[in-house]
Amino acid sequence: MKWILLIGDEKFNLDRIKAFKHPNSINCYDVTEIRNRFCVDFGTDHIFYDYDETGTILMDFEKEDLEKIPFRNPHVITMTYTSEKRLKNILQQKNFLEGIYVDNDYGLITPIEEFVKLGMPIKK
Repeated sequence: MKWILLIGDEKFNLDRIKAFKHPNSINCYDVTEIRNRFCVDFGTDHIFYDYDETGTILMDFEKEDLEKIPFRNPHVITMTYTSEKRLKNILQQKNFLEGIYVDNDYGLITPIEEFVKLGMPIKK
């Protein structure tokens, strides 16, 4: 599985993810075995969203990376995916989480709109 980070302000949490209607999903549910995990099942593939309520992910960021994030109190959700095609389809939806930043784990931290314009680079 591969992942990207979604970064938003203090209002950013799994409720915003749950409010988004994932096209072609067959089931969406909270994963009871893992706290703060939401699954979107598409049958042939799936996406997990993990909300970092403790803020530990940001502790691993370098100072220069933190400076790229404009939020005073950033919140992070890890988006773990099994299909690059599905990931890109979701991220380019007009109503998908506007106003957030994406960290592709390869040195790029940018607003989601810019990430989409760049072709959603998820590989080195």
